[in-house]
Amino acid sequence: MSRKAELFAAAGGSVLRGYRLLQRGGANIPPMWIKRASQSRCRLHKDVAQALRRKSKAGLSTLREWEKRYNKECFYYGLRVLLELARKGKTRLTKAPRI
Repeated sequence: MSRKAELFAAAGGSVLRGYRLLQRGGANIPPMWIKRASQSRCRLHKDVAQALRRKSKAGLSTLREWEKRYNKECFYYGLRVLLELARKGKTRLTKAPRI
C-alpha cells in the first residue's frame, strides 16, 4: 500500500487492520506522520476550549473534528509501535499521544 493519508480511512481507524494493510505493501509510518497529526490536533485546542465553554450545539462539529484528529494520531502512533515491535522485538515508543 502506498504511503498516503488514506490508510486511516482504509483501515476504518483500526490499528490492527492498518498494520495488515501495511504488511502487504511493505510501507512504513514515518515518525513525522505522528508529529504532523499531533500538530494538526493541537491547532484546534483554542476552538475546542471555546466550544466547551459555550456548551452549545454549534461547537459540536469542532469537538468531532478534534476527536477525529486525535484518533488519527493514536492510529499512526499504534502502527509505529507495531512496526517497531515486528522489526526489533522492542520499541522505544512508550508514551501514548498527549491530549
